Amino acid sequence: MTAKRAGELLSENMRTIYLWSLHKTSDPYKAEDLCSDIILAVLKSAENLRCDDAFFGFVWKIAANTYKHYLRKTANSPKVGLGDDIPDGSDFQDGIVEKERENTLRRELAFLSEKYRLCTVAYYYDGMSVKDISEKYGLTAQTVKFNLFQSRKILKEGIAMERQFGEKSFNPTPFKFRYIFNGDHNNAFDALFTRKLPGQILLSAYYEPMTAEQLSVELGIASVYLEDELETLISYGLISRQGKKYQTVMPILTEEYGSEIINMLNEKYSGKIKDFVAAIRKKLPEIREIGFDGADEFSDNLLIWDIFAFAIMSGIQQTDGGAKFRTVYRVGDKEVTGICYGLEGKNPEADIMYGTISYAGLGTIGSQKATWIEFNAAYSAAYANVFTRIREERLEKAKFPIFTEEQRNHMLYGILGEEFGALKETMTEIGRIATEKLKEHSPDCAAEVIDYHCPHIVMWNLMGWYGGAAVRTGALEPAPDGEYPGIFGFKDEPEKD
Repeated sequence: MTAKRAGELLSENMRTIYLWSLHKTSDPYKAEDLCSDIILAVLKSAENLRCDDAFFGFVWKIAANTYKHYLRKTANSPKVGLGDDIPDGSDFQDGIVEKERENTLRRELAFLSEKYRLCTVAYYYDGMSVKDISEKYGLTAQTVKFNLFQSRKILKEGIAMERQFGEKSFNPTPFKFRYIFNGDHNNAFDALFTRKLPGQILLSAYYEPMTAEQLSVELGIASVYLEDELETLISYGLISRQGKKYQTVMPILTEEYGSEIINMLNEKYSGKIKDFVAAIRKKLPEIREIGFDGADEFSDNLLIWDIFAFAIMSGIQQTDGGAKFRTVYRVGDKEVTGICYGLEGKNPEADIMYGTISYAGLGTIGSQKATWIEFNAAYSAAYANVFTRIREERLEKAKFPIFTEEQRNHMLYGILGEEFGALKETMTEIGRIATEKLKEHSPDCAAEVIDYHCPHIVMWNLMGWYGGAAVRTGALEPAPDGEYPGIFGFKDEPEKD
């Protein structure tokens, strides 16, 4: 045998030789030294070997002799008696690496599907007979035997594999789940995505269907725990079973998609946003003359932010097409309809698609905090309890304009009528392009759901971009601390006699 061929065989069995050395020395550093000596000795004597079949016996004889020399030159080593039996490949597998094989076996058992795992554990770990297993699980004896045969085959193949867990097993991707329901829903659904695992399952099985075993390896989760999560996601209509595989059936606005859309908007539409803000600024004196509450209290910059926010939200409402609800799941006899989608990324609210709570991209511009915006917050009281979603401490500090319905309509459709019409056309185009791009970034199975829900969800998740564009183009300045842009309110018209 040539030294080159011996080197190839040694490379394939390097780990085994190291483990043997570690077993003998009980010290990783000493094991490395012994392993190196064995490899060197094998390479020097390789020419005495005629065929590959005798290689393993040859290696273990050299290993035993090398270990004897190693003990002699290690003055402080404990005296260890060597028996007459020199290990061959099979003895080594049964003895020295028994513990590691046991660990590997347990690993593979964790990835077995339920029907194979139940029979295997019952037969080998619980000591049950085929008859007892068939009675316990309602299976025929032949089915139990077949499952045991199949599981042995699967385990044998798995033990020989070097499994590589996916990155999500130790570094889960940030994921936000969004939904709007029409009707009742249970508390378990609300709590579903307070855990990391459901979101990682949906992300993993989004582009391609995956078996439970593939998901187990990708997520580093034993099948016995993963199966319950899969069944829950199926019951809520978020993932579907396709034979032995599973695939996510709701749209996910991925980080890649979000980045592409934001870059496209910045390049193609920023100028139009700058023009619209300039029109508000030019007509601001006329708008102040309307006489809304607070017309004389605000700086130009803050008031333009508020009017701009009102225009953006009005434009989205009039051009988003409305999301069509579809059946998500059932609670008893009741059918729950709604929309569900996910956001992927480091900060889905601000960095990826901006989102409705980070108008102007305030979550990412300097140290400015995101501003809550409430559009439909009209109450009988003109100034009290106008906003339901603004924190109390902000409400106390914030000042904002309050319009009547007549004042609001005159400003938007009268003074800014031409500019607002152009803005709506731009928004319609943005919604159409964003929807088409989402389909390009989604699996075929999500196309129908995207048609149901878009452009509604993509437009609302892009709302913060408009304010960000105004800042980047220099049309507006970020509000200083203590000011909260994009806040406005409406009051009821006084009753006429």
